Amino acid sequence: ILFPGMKTTVLLEVMAGKGTEIGSRFEEIARIIDGVKLKEYMGVCVDTCHIHEGGYDIVNNLDGVIDEFDRIVGLDRLKAIHLNDSKNPIGAHKGRHMGIDASARVVTHPKWTNLPFYVETPNELDGYAKEIAMLRSIVENK
Repeated sequence: ILFPGMKTTVLLEVMAGKGTEIGSRFEEIARIIDGVKLKEYMGVCVDTCHIHEGGYDIVNNLDGVIDEFDRIVGLDRLKAIHLNDSKNPIGAHKGRHMGIDASARVVTHPKWTNLPFYVETPNELDGYAKEIAMLRSIVENK
């Protein structure tokens, strides 16, 4: 280890699969991690927009997608959720900024409740505050 005592974890973000990148399939993420010597320092950030547009149906089958991620990569590797909306249909492979109902299921899913969520939507500071308040309300009322 270059820096003794270092506890940094590198997160790979699942991509949308635009054709110029790797990592849009859970198998690709697992293969990247398998190729790393210090696997204990590797984790994954799931971007909800990217996995939706990469073909994972988190709108209608969130449990199935989570189970598939667990089987292929492992939920122990999941360290963060990048919460994004998508204006495109499933499998669009564009990575553009799904609906409030899908976002509500994501933020309240019992297998993800202890993870940090990062919100990235096209907005200004006041808009972010409203979105975060809405998401907190969903979680608190669950």
